[in-house]
Amino acid sequence: MGEADAGAAVGRVVAALRGARRSEDTIGKYQVVLDRFAGFLAGRGLDSASDQVCVDFIASQTGIRLGSLHERVQDKRVQAVRRAAVLMAGALAGRELVIDQSVIPARDGCPARFRPLRDDYVASCRARGNAEATVATKDKAASRFLAYLDETGAGLAGLGVRDVPGFLLRQRGLRGKTVAGLRSALADFLAFLAAAGRAPQGLAGRLPPHRHLRHESEPHLWTAEEIRRVLAVIDRQSAVGKRDYAMILLTARLGLRISDLRHLDLGDLDWRAKTLTIIQRKTGRPLSLPLLDDVGWAVIDYVRHGRPETACAKVFVKHRHPFGPFGCSSSVGTRLSHYAARAQVELPAGQACGMHSLRGALAVAMIGNGAPMPVVSAVLGHASTDTTQAYYLRFDTGRLRCCALDVEDVLGQAGAGEGGA
Repeated sequence: MGEADAGAAVGRVVAALRGARRSEDTIGKYQVVLDRFAGFLAGRGLDSASDQVCVDFIASQTGIRLGSLHERVQDKRVQAVRRAAVLMAGALAGRELVIDQSVIPARDGCPARFRPLRDDYVASCRARGNAEATVATKDKAASRFLAYLDETGAGLAGLGVRDVPGFLLRQRGLRGKTVAGLRSALADFLAFLAAAGRAPQGLAGRLPPHRHLRHESEPHLWTAEEIRRVLAVIDRQSAVGKRDYAMILLTARLGLRISDLRHLDLGDLDWRAKTLTIIQRKTGRPLSLPLLDDVGWAVIDYVRHGRPETACAKVFVKHRHPFGPFGCSSSVGTRLSHYAARAQVELPAGQACGMHSLRGALAVAMIGNGAPMPVVSAVLGHASTDTTQAYYLRFDTGRLRCCALDVEDVLGQAGAGEGGA
């Protein structure tokens, strides 16, 4: 490897660290490790850094040999060297450098020999117009299935009917809804393999049936009083409190999904028109909602007086350095239950009480207040009112009672029918 290449890679990493507003002291510590890594690679005549090379370098610097670059460790020396090594490897490979709290690359569950095939499948899903959330689900299912084949030694060409049930049996510990989604994604993947001539025809249609309750856990239908109590216990003088108040209020009033809440950009808010416009993460469809006054002022209060200075374009960010976006839905969803406990709101066992349950509560409240179903569907971002009615109408027991037939009328009609016969 040439010194110029190594120097350019180190320069890219340093520039990325400065772009992420790391302190010069922190950058200096990174640069020491980066320069050592560059010398380590040059001494071995390498122009790239594989996972194993990174592991070897970490061992040479810390005396600790990891079983895998992805292995979780508590030793801060190992963590520091690993962060720098992973960034350097990415720079040498020409990848985009993402600076966050943990730069350990996500583990790819697909065996290396199957990755080109998996990548072709994912590309076909995108070409068919699948939303990114759907693509991610199908990618995970395909990778998990291919890992199973790799483990059992089965080949694609000789794939048989018995191989597929064996894989599904491995998933028995998952929720029924998860298994059903996995089965659906697997059927799509098998159809792709058959069309590409990589697997026998007809396997997709011979998957074993799987029955599950569509709604294994009912969402908690928050009352307006419960939501008021939760909002009242949030400390709005603190920066985190300002953020959490705005997030919970926005979800309760507009019904945003957690994925859309996490990815909400500052540019999605039109303050003059008082609208919020996004592309939904789950469906890929546009959604425009009115930015209600209380929601708008809560967001303004957070952005002006609580949000840390950061290059991140997301409205809501983590309040720990480097102040980036939330990494997963659970880190957002747990905020509601935290404040519910503080407000002494009793949440029934067996009910889903995360942030998504506020979306259900809004839908039921709108239906109960007589909002037309197309309006409810538009607010929730559903493509069809059928989706809204199938899931949320069943919770509005008051309105369902208005639709119920009188038992005596039913019995009278049955008796008339028997007499006529």
